Amino acid sequence: MVKNLFSLLNKGTFFTIISLSFLILYVISLFLNLEVAPFYNEEPRRSIIAMEMLFNKNFVVTTLFNDVFYDHPPLWNIILAGSSWLFGTDTEFAFRFPSALSLLLTGILIYFMGKKHVGHVFGIVSSFLYMVSVDLYFFFSNTAEIDIFFSLLILASIIGIYHFYEQKKFTSLFLYAYFFCFLGFLTKGVVSLVFLGISLLVFFIYKKDYKKLFLPIHFISAFLCLGGIAVFFYVYGQYDDVYTYIEGMWRITRNKSFLDEQNNAFFSHFLWFPLNMLGNLFPATLLIPFLFKKSVILKVKENPYIIFLISIFFSNFIIYWLSPGAKARYTYMFYPMLISILTFAFLIEKNKEGWKTKLFFGVLSAISLLLGISCLILPFIDYFDTVKGVTFFGILFGLSGLTLFLLQLKTYNIWNKLVFGLMGIVMFKLVFSLTVYPLKQQKSSSSTFKKHAKNILEITKNSPIYLFSELDFFGHHEIGKFYTTGAYLELLGNQIPKKTSSYKEKGYYILHKEELKGQKVLYTIDNRTSCLVLIKNEEEHAETWSHIPELPPYQNEVPR
Repeated sequence: MVKNLFSLLNKGTFFTIISLSFLILYVISLFLNLEVAPFYNEEPRRSIIAMEMLFNKNFVVTTLFNDVFYDHPPLWNIILAGSSWLFGTDTEFAFRFPSALSLLLTGILIYFMGKKHVGHVFGIVSSFLYMVSVDLYFFFSNTAEIDIFFSLLILASIIGIYHFYEQKKFTSLFLYAYFFCFLGFLTKGVVSLVFLGISLLVFFIYKKDYKKLFLPIHFISAFLCLGGIAVFFYVYGQYDDVYTYIEGMWRITRNKSFLDEQNNAFFSHFLWFPLNMLGNLFPATLLIPFLFKKSVILKVKENPYIIFLISIFFSNFIIYWLSPGAKARYTYMFYPMLISILTFAFLIEKNKEGWKTKLFFGVLSAISLLLGISCLILPFIDYFDTVKGVTFFGILFGLSGLTLFLLQLKTYNIWNKLVFGLMGIVMFKLVFSLTVYPLKQQKSSSSTFKKHAKNILEITKNSPIYLFSELDFFGHHEIGKFYTTGAYLELLGNQIPKKTSSYKEKGYYILHKEELKGQKVLYTIDNRTSCLVLIKNEEEHAETWSHIPELPPYQNEVPR
């Protein structure tokens, strides 16, 4: 019976079954416990903007504590607002769901394009390798960050160029590309226009078909895209100063590019940036050695889809490579391209018994073995005592990891063996979600700020909350970690704490300790960079506070 089972594992028809099993486990792992860990990094700011869109019923102008905030265009914030409307504004899940979904949708897009232009197995393997790449899968898909969604829009715009060109559907090509470019602009600004412009130019010059760039439909599509952008700015101008907004958008773009003259970290960035990106592709990084073979390079040159991906990657990546302000997450749209190129090199390698293949599958097997051993000892580590169900899922995933390790040893069909190996990474993510997120909920610094918000709301109930400062301590660049507490005040209290420099309304006021004037302190929020206090104003006053306190020593520190 066991012999028959191992025989089944090596049949090509079994590939579909285990691929579907992989997908089911993957979807569960992607959304499991998204609501558990408190907000961190830029999540508080994103959630505040989205909630205030709902509260103010204004989906054009972005605000923070009812103060206009000049940031990226509003599309991502609108999506977060829609998700919070769907799932409720009292859960972190609502703000993280769109990013996780974007990762899954990108994987689906990679599969269909790979299947269409290379083959079914290529589509599956390249999409699976993308979806489990460590940086995206374990970290950024679990946040409310903008970058995975933006990369999906850019990838859709660029992929459409090749797809419709092969079918000679130039009307669809330009309309499709510029439509997603327009959505990209509404997400992250002018960079989407630059990306599409470079890609169109490089592709049609490479094809020696640059005359197609002068087709009327190209000009019509570009006009519709730019016209849509102009309409957006016109609508924005009905609510706020559009020139100040454009200036703010340009400042963000400039600070992240080589245009920033104050950025003096060029050489270290030039050296480490591509290495960091390749590391983030793991486990696809292990396929790099397959590229360095003459026969593989010749096969790559023969495949127009792979050549397209290579040309688009190098022509656009150079901008980020030369921009010390760029971060790894700005290049997420390149990950599908690189992984597809590496997957193709792996697929066409004829020697599947060589050291490169053994290294690749050896690492995947080691991951499954490590999963099994570490999970079995997990219940015996005191640090995890507070994690609910650690004994049960420790044993469950421990045995599962060892089983996957055994299956990889006994499976000789290379594609079945690969999916078993990637399942080990998925199970690691399941364990990660079941242990790390609850621990963050209990022990992270962000959990402290969430507790502060709950304690403040216990005091204030449904009364209005104001953020008082005459020194602009609640300005966007001075507010520091209060963003986290403020986000939870909105998320749990269902109201916006409003900024003010006067003390004339009845209600509760949060202010810096240095701005106290003898009032009774009801609650204190103390951290390394600031000390905030909560007071109550029982009566309405028309006057503003007349004293100007001295700057505290931490006012000039850069908030972390």
